[in-house]
Formats: sequence, structure tokens, C-alpha cells
Amino acid sequence: NGVAYRFLAERVGRDRQFPSGRISVSCRGLGGELDLLQGNYDNSAAARTAAQLLDDILEVNGVGVGWTVDFGLEDWLVPAGAWAHSGTAVSALQAVVTAGGGYLQPHETDRVLRVLPAYPTMPWDWAGVTPDYELPSSVITRESIEWTEKPRYNRVFVSGQNVGVLCQVTRTGSTGDVVAPQVVDPLIVTTAAGRQRGGAVLGDTGRQALVRLSLPILPATGIIPPGKFVRYVDGAEVRLGITRSVSVDVKLAGSRQTIGIETHVESV
Repeated sequence: NGVAYRFLAERVGRDRQFPSGRISVSCRGLGGELDLLQGNYDNSAAARTAAQLLDDILEVNGVGVGWTVDFGLEDWLVPAGAWAHSGTAVSALQAVVTAGGGYLQPHETDRVLRVLPAYPTMPWDWAGVTPDYELPSSVITRESIEWTEKPRYNRVFVSGQNVGVLCQVTRTGSTGDVVAPQVVDPLIVTTAAGRQRGGAVLGDTGRQALVRLSLPILPATGIIPPGKFVRYVDGAEVRLGITRSVSVDVKLAGSRQTIGIETHVESV
């Protein structure tokens, strides 16, 4: 439907049965090639920012592997020797990004990794958000809603491990009387890292509804990726949330997408 994607073909099979035959292809996105890189990663030689750590992970013997990073968090400086990781390049990248309250999103066609915050705007401020997409119920072919109740934390302590800082992150305007389990991470070495990680913890709290919507891949929307704000209008009922997942079903008769939207039923 006009949306370009590039994939790594991993398995190909053939099935023939009179009077026809078919070929099946199993693929992953380009980011799958980073699972093939294994190594020991650290910043023992010098202090590096979090963004520089990601660049270092995407090198082999000082030579880049062809990937770049679009860093969408507030960067922070990691002192020399504060961080080490052993495993795949993807696991090392995720360790750095998760420390700052973010997640990775590979580009659809290019060797680019986007680093996005879990909550670009905190849920209790969503009333002032301008949605990236507005979906009327008339274009939705299937809707499902799953309600869940999570602890209503309004304070969390986030700290480094061997070095770093201890941050008390409290929701503005709250009494801070419901404290989440402490988070300890070797990369919490500045208040910027602690604040962002704490925000990711406090955002995922309270009464939520996961709304799954199936709809065509419309020219006006394309494929709606995770991390976008969506307003869903069903008559008098309006739900605003952030997309957390998308799956696409492609057939000769047409293509459809199903998006998962995290909504917050009430302020916590």
C-alpha cells in the first residue's frame, strides 16, 4: 500500500501440490543483523556520553558496521570504567537505552536506529497533546480493549551501581507517598539519566486500557509505528494514547494493520 520496508530473508520454503505451488519466505527487519554481532563492550578507556556508547557498540575494531543512531533522549556523560556489557550488539544497545528510560526502533528501510523516550509526554499531561493521528470509528474494522490496574506509584528512587547518583523522582503535584521498587543501573550516573528512567517507571502506572484497533493501511496514515499519539473517536467516547505495537497482515485482496494503544483511564 505504498509503504516501503526492507527485510532480511532468513528461511525460504517451497510447497507444491497439484495444480499449484507456493513459496514461503520468513523475514526479519534489517535490525536482525545486529544480533549476529557479539562482543564485550565497555568505556574503560575514557568517559563517553550515552550516545557515544551506542556509536562505539556499532563498531568492530574501530570501524563502523554501517549503522547510525538517531538519539532522541537527553544525553548524559558516563565516567570512564562505569559500564561494561557482554553479549550481542542489540543487547548492549538496549542496556544503554533502557537506562535512560527509552527504547529502540529500527528504521523501516535504512540502517538507522531511533532512540525514543518511553513517554515523550507524561500520561497526566496528555490532555494537552496534539495527536499524530486521529482515527474515527468508521475506519476501524475491529476493536478490542483490555483493562488493567497497575500500582499507582508517584515516587521512585533510581541509583547507579558502583558509581553514580541517587535520584528521587516524584510526580509533580503529588505527595510522593506511594514509592515504587528502587531501580539500580550502572548507567544512572547523572540526574538526567535518573530523571528519564524514573519518568519511564512513573508513567507506566495506574488504571490503563490497551486498545487494539484493526484498520486498512490508509493513504492518510500509512503504517502507524509505535511511539505515536493517536486519538480514537467513537461517537461521544474519545480515547487518547500512545501506540506500543503494530502488526501488518498483507494479502492479495488488501493489507491491514492492527495497532496497540496504551491509554490511561484516569489520572494517577
